[in-house]
Amino acid sequence: MNAGLIEFLLRRAVGFVSVLLVLSLMIFVLARVVPGDPARMALGPAASQDQVDRMRAQMGLDEPLPVQYVNFLGGAVRGDFGTSLISGRDVTTEVLGLLPATLELVLATLALMLLFGVPLGVLAARYRNRWADTVLRLVSLVGVTMPAFLAAILLQLFAAYFLMDWPILGRLDRSMGMPAGPTGLLTIDGLLLGRPDVTLSALQHLAFPALALSLSGIAQIMRITRSAMIEHQRRDHVQTLRSFGVPGRVVTFRYLLKLSSVAPLTIMGLEFASLIGNAFVVEMVFAWGGFASYGLESILQKDLNAIMAVVMLSGLFFVVANLAIDVLIGLIDPRLRMKGGR
Repeated sequence: MNAGLIEFLLRRAVGFVSVLLVLSLMIFVLARVVPGDPARMALGPAASQDQVDRMRAQMGLDEPLPVQYVNFLGGAVRGDFGTSLISGRDVTTEVLGLLPATLELVLATLALMLLFGVPLGVLAARYRNRWADTVLRLVSLVGVTMPAFLAAILLQLFAAYFLMDWPILGRLDRSMGMPAGPTGLLTIDGLLLGRPDVTLSALQHLAFPALALSLSGIAQIMRITRSAMIEHQRRDHVQTLRSFGVPGRVVTFRYLLKLSSVAPLTIMGLEFASLIGNAFVVEMVFAWGGFASYGLESILQKDLNAIMAVVMLSGLFFVVANLAIDVLIGLIDPRLRMKGGR
């Protein structure tokens, strides 16, 4: 690893730590200005004022705001977000129990986006302004404008009428029970535990939710890949390769695709981070029971500790995903790390 890459990574790491600090301050301030006393919400309206005061002291709400923020930040670093005001259970335990479900859905969604978005973008660029390009652009327009919840409902109706035996709710057939695997990702745990039936059932349950969540991303990646491919086709070095008789397929997949991969990878990083928090619509439709729908329920019930945990964890995923994408892009295009990523 050369000095330029190390400096590039350090700059990115410092920037992303700053983002997390600003995010923690914002969510702390918002949690404190939201109407309603967290201690009162935890105990219920029938609690006496003495009980509420004791609960406030137990939660540290009687401390000055700077002290409360330092305590919150220290707890967040340790992974301790306190107790849920609604369920009374440890928030971190609840979140970690639900996170694998959303991670599995998001990773499958990203795989579909990459599997379909990039090849369709290459195809549209290769047959630019021909019928294939026109059809793909129309399809991408529909994909970008269609809300995920509508796509989820349409897929459920399709399965109900044409694939009556296809599962459309939950993560696994009820008769199988939830296996206690090491990862929490059912498709992987089924293989690790020697249960291919679990993996097959998990894949069937995963197919429609992931497809509904990926349609918009597939359309975006296809359009961006097409634009990047068309732009790079005009470059002098590409024209030189063509003039030397290098086959078009080699030019497209060995040179153009590598040059055009920066923009789709950036979108993938942003999509991963946003899907972690925004998958709740699809999770609710398919009764998925994951981290995203837990965040929505926490907001509706004003469970402040759970809300802060969900937001901070979503921010952490945003930082890690974008750092990984920046590293990958820096390896693909050394010019970016030589310029400091500007």
